[in-house]
Amino acid sequence: MVPQLAVNNQQPTIARRAFTLVELLVVIAIITILSTVGYITYTGAIERSRIGRAQADLEALKTAMNMYFQDVGELPPRGNNCSACAEPCSSTWTNVVDALMSYDGAGWNGPYLDERIDTDPWGHYYCYDDNAGVCCGFESYLYSMGPDGSRGGTDNIRITVMRDNDW
Repeated sequence: MVPQLAVNNQQPTIARRAFTLVELLVVIAIITILSTVGYITYTGAIERSRIGRAQADLEALKTAMNMYFQDVGELPPRGNNCSACAEPCSSTWTNVVDALMSYDGAGWNGPYLDERIDTDPWGHYYCYDDNAGVCCGFESYLYSMGPDGSRGGTDNIRITVMRDNDW
């Protein structure tokens, strides 16, 4: 910087330019607002992608279970009891995935899945209600308990695997 001479006493001074407190506060407020909007948009996109992933998982499981049914004659796991139909949904769901991934008896022509699908994108086990030939209109379905992890919430994602007239 070039020193400037003061008019009244002719001593050299350096001109200073600085931001005022108000200017700094305005900039901080704008940055805060923009980062808040960005964060909200980001978390919304993450949640939508998790929902899409859960829907894709359920579709893949439905396809695998229907292929298993065509080969074996019943939905996995074999037998009339469905240990995976536990309430609340639990690690017994892995019995269904095991049946889809590994040989479990006559007629099995799998594996029916490329990779294990044990939990939904929120870390909860998938839920399964196998009513084929048993009760409840014979409707068997899979579902994810969604982001809140509770059954019966408005955010559950459900898909019908098979109805009475499907078999």
